[in-house]
Amino acid sequence: MSVTEEAAAALEAAMDRLLVGEPVRSDGSLTVASLAREAGVSRATAYRADEILERFRQKIEERTSGPDVPATLRERISELKGELREARRARHEEIQTLRRSVDVLAQQVQALTLDNHALREALARSASVTALPPRPTRTPGSPT
Repeated sequence: MSVTEEAAAALEAAMDRLLVGEPVRSDGSLTVASLAREAGVSRATAYRADEILERFRQKIEERTSGPDVPATLRERISELKGELREARRARHEEIQTLRRSVDVLAQQVQALTLDNHALREALARSASVTALPPRPTRTPGSPT
């Protein structure tokens, strides 16, 4: 450990506060950055405190893998991870299906556009179209 005694004492006290869930200067997350913030030292200083960091990480590991975490909770976490994988797979499939649909629809729009253009040209070439006289306009109150 290559930190001053004051920094080591601050890191020890900060570690104790974080582990019991009573942070004073940080958000209480169990990270080295939070430990440094809680101790009032830089992260570089915290990373130089090898022994303290090792104990901090061991205590975090004990909390998350020890008997405090029931087996049912670990099973539930595993189930949720599986559900998340399945949801991501389903979303990916849906996106692929929608992309294929967009491609098909774009081709259909293109075909209809070409048909419309051909019909308009045929209509313009045809001289047999008879124009109808305009409809008389109605005035308000007149019978239909």
